[in-house]
Amino acid sequence: MIELANDRWFPVGNAALAMVAASLWYITSGNLGWPLLVVVLVPWGLRIVAGHRPYRRSRLDGWLLLFGITAVFSTFTAYSSQLAQGKFWILIGAVVVYLAIVSVSRRDVWLLAGATGPLGVLLTAYFVMSNNWRQWPADIGLLNRLGTLWMSLRPSLPLPVLHPNTLAGMMALLYPFIIAFGIYAWQRRQIRWAQLAVVSAIITAGGLVFTSSLGSWLALAVGLSVWALWHLSGVLKKKTPFSQKLLFLGLLLLLFLIGLVVFRLFLGSASGQEDSTTRLGLARQTLFLIQDFALTGSGLGSFPALYSQYIQGIPQFFVAYSNLYLDVWLEQGFFGLVALLALLGGSFWMLFKRSALAKSVPETQQPDAQTILSTAPPRPSRRRKQKQKMMAAEMVWFQWATFVSLLVMVLHGLLDDALYGNLASPLLFFAPAMVILVTRRKSDPAPSVAVQRKRWALGVAGTAVLLIALFFGFRQTVMAQLQANLGALALAKAELVRWPTNRWDTGEDLERFTAATTRFERALAIDPQNRTAQHRLGLIAMVARDYETAVAHLEAAQSQTNGYRGLTKSLGYSYAWLGQFNLASETLTPISEARAEMSVYSSWWKQQNRPDLANRAAEMVSLLDSKMLLNP
Repeated sequence: MIELANDRWFPVGNAALAMVAASLWYITSGNLGWPLLVVVLVPWGLRIVAGHRPYRRSRLDGWLLLFGITAVFSTFTAYSSQLAQGKFWILIGAVVVYLAIVSVSRRDVWLLAGATGPLGVLLTAYFVMSNNWRQWPADIGLLNRLGTLWMSLRPSLPLPVLHPNTLAGMMALLYPFIIAFGIYAWQRRQIRWAQLAVVSAIITAGGLVFTSSLGSWLALAVGLSVWALWHLSGVLKKKTPFSQKLLFLGLLLLLFLIGLVVFRLFLGSASGQEDSTTRLGLARQTLFLIQDFALTGSGLGSFPALYSQYIQGIPQFFVAYSNLYLDVWLEQGFFGLVALLALLGGSFWMLFKRSALAKSVPETQQPDAQTILSTAPPRPSRRRKQKQKMMAAEMVWFQWATFVSLLVMVLHGLLDDALYGNLASPLLFFAPAMVILVTRRKSDPAPSVAVQRKRWALGVAGTAVLLIALFFGFRQTVMAQLQANLGALALAKAELVRWPTNRWDTGEDLERFTAATTRFERALAIDPQNRTAQHRLGLIAMVARDYETAVAHLEAAQSQTNGYRGLTKSLGYSYAWLGQFNLASETLTPISEARAEMSVYSSWWKQQNRPDLANRAAEMVSLLDSKMLLNP
């Protein structure tokens, strides 16, 4: 066993095992749990027996640990412990993949890059064999028609359907490494490896096209454009008196300005609350949810249910995710977001500080690997130097691929959430792990435990002092929000226990709201202006059919904020059930589905033996129809 742990290929095998285990967690929605973890820990045990550390430490380990701690805490705050635990195991898989990659030798980075090609092909194959183009139609008509035709021809397989944006985000993350591996294989004159890279690149690109994921296309296009601009600036340097860095900065600024315009158009121009389905609208509304769960986070896997229940006001599935950063902030709280941002920021810093990106040269000036290999046998010391130069030249490609992949992750995270939303992804920490690998040097000393402990002690002490100062400076607000936050968690667990129910609440079993109501009343006793408590008490009063109390609470909450779609909708409906039709009509103007829902409510209230409310719903339908005619 000791010989096995000391084998040159042991870290590579460990990385392959970690990826397989993480994929199984992902495919089974985390249901395999502990058995897979035991399998993953076997290589760690072998390394410990051989006298080594179970994994190689890195400079980002502390932030990864903080992210993991917030994830553990978020399994207890979630409304569904089963859903949260499933997502937690997938996050464990992402951590396991990270630790396995950073333990691989830097000289084997080409193997990991080569593996991204077949992985991209597998993702493409999974997409074309499982995607439902009727459920998630492509944005491009031709692609949608081809996809629908393919659905009628392909065999029916019991595969879980993943959102096209999720798979596209993972493909885009891997694509730069497929390109870098192809260049590496071509320079080494490894024709078969180069052919594998070309075929993988074509198939993965085809998968990206058929996902119709504009966010992935844009993020990848920006990342590859930055890579291309660096090499273009190296070519222009020969023809201009300016340095390569100055030319690169100028070209980068031009790309940034173009990107701002494109991204703004892509995000949508939704203002306020009139469209909660655009990416910008999703982000704005998610911020309201974050405020409701500001101190604890809402728990793993809770975003889809919370958005449907408290933003859209519907008891059915509406959207899977918002964006990477807001989803982490909502579900794992502020410290989870800080850990993620530190991981990404630290990765960029290490790339610029430790890699050869800042001093790399254009392709035309880089030493050709085949030329170096084909020179006459020099003296051993010279041969060693030439080999080192060749490896450094090859490493530049992998460093640039890592930079592009990390940039894709950051940019795509602003538009979609392929790596954390829904059930997360084993590739969540893939790019930061590759940063550690491609920037490692043989001369790097092992991270000092004493120094790390000192830094973390100072960081924890500084954070504690800041939190204590904020607490005593805003004690009343913090204490009220804590009670409201805990009440919001209790209410979510009471309302969403069987979500999605696909039916409106009939007002049965009001006792389930007792714990939440107590928390909200405590919050208002401390701070009568607390918006979360006022809003949630209004929702509870609506379920109890006490619409006068609901309006009182919801109006108080509405006075504290502007643009909270779910709050506005609840207030408008409460006005309608009280027969205050003018106020209801004015309030429900930005709620696009109000007319259709009121039409359904007209018959639903009859089934609930409330003809008075059924008549009011019918009156609202007529009023909204006339308003649409006056303001088409």
